[in-house]
Amino acid sequence: MTPLERGPHSRIFIPLLVAVLGIAIGVGGVVALRPLEPTSAARPTASAAAEERPADQSAALARPLSNRAVYARVEPSVVDVTAALRSSDETASGTGFIIYLGAVYVLTNNHVIRDATSVTVTIPATGRTYQARIVGTDTSADIAVLQASSLPVLTAATLGDSAGVAVGSAVVAIGNRAGAGGLPALAPGVISGIGTTIEASDGASKFTETLHGLLATTARIVPGDSGGPLADAAGAVIGVDTAAGTGGAEPGYAIPIDAAMAAVRQILAHAHAHLGI
Repeated sequence: MTPLERGPHSRIFIPLLVAVLGIAIGVGGVVALRPLEPTSAARPTASAAAEERPADQSAALARPLSNRAVYARVEPSVVDVTAALRSSDETASGTGFIIYLGAVYVLTNNHVIRDATSVTVTIPATGRTYQARIVGTDTSADIAVLQASSLPVLTAATLGDSAGVAVGSAVVAIGNRAGAGGLPALAPGVISGIGTTIEASDGASKFTETLHGLLATTARIVPGDSGGPLADAAGAVIGVDTAAGTGGAEPGYAIPIDAAMAAVRQILAHAHAHLGI
């Protein structure tokens, strides 16, 4: 994978062993923050309750949707996540998606908001940005839960069952490619490995982490995609985009949604706690 080069005050991504974390870094102030506006609290639509799984997922997969149809189902739940970093004048840009567990939350990667002094979420379709708070993190699982009470009504993602995912299954990765904002990018592929262990680095701060049990995919995951949804052919989220491979047949890695949601429940059970330290 060719390192992503940016300006003189930006981090340069250097692959370490297997993978690089899929966050995009830019000079502070690149992302324009809009004033908060009083709006109704976000809530899931009736058609997409947070943990609602397809009634018959195997039957749904027997009638796979097109990549664009999968994108159309998942995209309304996707938001951009931007973190102002404590150690510099840089911002880290990634992705998140809406889930519902009694309240509306944004699920993303912990490394997207690591060392953040403030976090915002942006709705790609409107460009409106809202201040978010970090509800909690699980560093060992690389999962973070955010909440932004001023978000307008958004659709929660339909979650699939990653335990039933097999090698060769068609998937679509969706994310804030290169932290560019705007409508999320789509990257089709297939599952190429299950239960994969990687060591990943952001290449600049010398931060590394070892992640276990990941889904490897041929869907191209790049900086900015971290925290975005990896969806199956039924339009259900079965993984959380996390890292980009350094080459070969596995250019992307995702945390299985079952593991991600287990971490989310632990975070919510110990709200404001930082787990896995």
